[in-house]
Amino acid sequence: MKLVFTVSILLFMTTLHAQQSVEGIWNTGNDNTKIEIAATNGVYEGTIVSSDNANAKIGKQLIKDVQSVDGEWKGKLYAAKRDKWMNAVLTTKNNQLILTVGEGWQSKTLEWSRD
Repeated sequence: MKLVFTVSILLFMTTLHAQQSVEGIWNTGNDNTKIEIAATNGVYEGTIVSSDNANAKIGKQLIKDVQSVDGEWKGKLYAAKRDKWMNAVLTTKNNQLILTVGEGWQSKTLEWSRD
């Protein structure tokens, strides 16, 4: 009985951890660019709210369609260099937002800090 209880608690804690919100203001680390991620009807989107880069367009959407799918936050991230939307998995850990962006077998990991 103790084993079943312990396993249940561990599974609950893992699920709870995976469901930490991606909502908030995140600093990308590039030109002090800050992205605000907020939810509308359970779907998260992220826009640029400030940047030291004179070419950054305040209000531009960089993240869209983020939803919890099987315990993971999945959505799209705009890749400016490629001028297209790419699949992304977002994970929160210790005030960090880890974005794994990929297409096919290629992927890149970005780390943003909570502002």
